[in-house]
Amino acid sequence: MPIAFKCPHCGNQTDVADHFAGRTGPCVACGEMITVPAFSSAPPKPLAAPPSQPSSGRWATPIVIVAVSVGPVLICGGILVALLLPAIQAAREAARRTQCNNNLKNISLSLQNYHDTYKSFPAGAMHAGMRGSSERIGPSWWVGTLPFCEQRSIYDKIRTLQEPGEPGNGAFNAENYNAYLSGATLNVLAPDYMRCPSSPLPMMETATGPVVLPTYGGISGGCDIAVDSPDYQGTGGMGGLRPPTSSRPFVNLRKGVGHVPGGIITASGMLPPCEHVGIAQCTDGTSNTMIVGEQSDWLRDSNPAISTKYHGDPGWDTSGTGPPNASLIAGGGFISGTVESMPVPRANNGMPGSPPAAYDCYNITTVRYAPDYKRVLGTSAEPGCSEDHGINNPLQSPHPGGILVAFADGSVQFISGTTELAVLLRIAIRNDGQNVLLD
Repeated sequence: MPIAFKCPHCGNQTDVADHFAGRTGPCVACGEMITVPAFSSAPPKPLAAPPSQPSSGRWATPIVIVAVSVGPVLICGGILVALLLPAIQAAREAARRTQCNNNLKNISLSLQNYHDTYKSFPAGAMHAGMRGSSERIGPSWWVGTLPFCEQRSIYDKIRTLQEPGEPGNGAFNAENYNAYLSGATLNVLAPDYMRCPSSPLPMMETATGPVVLPTYGGISGGCDIAVDSPDYQGTGGMGGLRPPTSSRPFVNLRKGVGHVPGGIITASGMLPPCEHVGIAQCTDGTSNTMIVGEQSDWLRDSNPAISTKYHGDPGWDTSGTGPPNASLIAGGGFISGTVESMPVPRANNGMPGSPPAAYDCYNITTVRYAPDYKRVLGTSAEPGCSEDHGINNPLQSPHPGGILVAFADGSVQFISGTTELAVLLRIAIRNDGQNVLLD
């Protein structure tokens, strides 16, 4: 049972264990020698003062009585953690954002190197010709950049499989190639530069592959910059489709239909489908025209009361198995482009009696929504938006406050989520005749 007593010298009161009864030692508060009261009336035996050299060869050990209060220590520790944790998290996010910036710079420079080699940028999405009566999905712009991003070996393997007579001469998708590549190469290929390190989206279509899902999409163009444009008069959604405000309108001369309800695709950007664009066609200037942007976070339901998350990455397919194709083999990810074989047509210039082609394109987007806008899906999905690589899925990211985009000159800039849609459209379109100054 603890013994309560008070130091006769300084008045410090404390409790000590009963096995210290009758022992003498220094007070923890003042250092004076004190004797702990004993249970009996017999006088306690004082401890011998330590001699300069005791005959027994042993020193007497003073009794140190320490009173520890755990509560204040825990409170102080909790306060310290609460103060430091946000700073640690902010530092980690800053490091991830820096890496994301570097990824986009590497991608943009690889596109420039492609242009230096072939005198144009790669098509945003391509077809792979016909097999019988079926069209085959072709490569995305990612495939063309592989040799310029230290992925020459996988590029050469894919190119070899596409040669006439080769067993892999078919659709551009992962399962087709993994069936013929030694060790199912694409199942384990996950280049860091293809993914934002802050992205919460899964790296692969499934736990075992078959292909990495990139979190950066190519810019095929932007919708019209005009308040009265039909591009912003679609049905559905919860009010996210709002026309841009600008005193200098721009109307696309070429426009197609997307593969999801209300989808619109244009060819006014740097990476349109089935078309190679050169720097000479970028009349606004490469430093004023973006070429790749982030699509690296979950999209959300247009109804704020619903917490469902949806894929927002440009290579995802709703079934998780990739794009359909002639040989019924799947696995899209960064590889797949489109089955369409024609460039985006002139607006309202379809063949008589034939519906316009519905462009089903992976890894590219036509800008139609404000930056970092995410509430676009669900039962009231916004026009052109779909978890199935919607052609108008917004540019968005998990970075606080906005998105990172790469420009055609190799630079990277952070676009605030409060940036007006008209400004985002200006930098998505290569030839609108207007330059904007970004902060």
